[in-house]
Amino acid sequence: MKYYLELKFLPDDDISINFLWSKVYKQLHLALAMIKDGNNKVNIGFSFPDYHFDPKKGGGFIGKKLRLFAMTENDLNHLDLQKWLSQYLDYVHISSVKTVPLDKLTGYAVYKRKQVKSSAERLARAEAQKGRYDYENALAHYRKFIKTTNLPFINMLSDSSQNTEFIQKHAFKLFIEKLPAEKSETQVFSTYGLSSESAVPEF
Repeated sequence: MKYYLELKFLPDDDISINFLWSKVYKQLHLALAMIKDGNNKVNIGFSFPDYHFDPKKGGGFIGKKLRLFAMTENDLNHLDLQKWLSQYLDYVHISSVKTVPLDKLTGYAVYKRKQVKSSAERLARAEAQKGRYDYENALAHYRKFIKTTNLPFINMLSDSSQNTEFIQKHAFKLFIEKLPAEKSETQVFSTYGLSSESAVPEF
């Protein structure tokens, strides 16, 4: 990856950083979806410079910055982030496109989506709808077995949400895992800017 631009969140007393991440990341996802190929992949990857996770303490945070990487300057300019993030420009600073500073590289990393098995709530709703068990009993049952993670995450809403009831059922946490990696020759990312195989520069 040769070029990047950086988003810096500027939360204030009225808007939390978590709210901003949720809204801005949704717009970025939509922007990438517009340029995806037939395999739902894009050639633009994300990194989170302030990302921190401590598995011993069981917690971490995403931070206040996001970098978008691409092989060409045109790939990043073509996204037209000013348009996609027009509602949030008072709260997000978008840098110009810059060359990745090779003299400042500290390594490479993969930022991948960590998908947790279906939530206990979702499975319990399904059982209740089928009439097998009431919701509370099913929820108590599934919570014994469902794996969870305490990785940093961004709250997201599915594209199909139309009203309050629907939104509650289709809200999800986009868990993000960071792993050290070697420089990769591939640039294959999802429409969330994440990848389990393609690394992005760290600096």
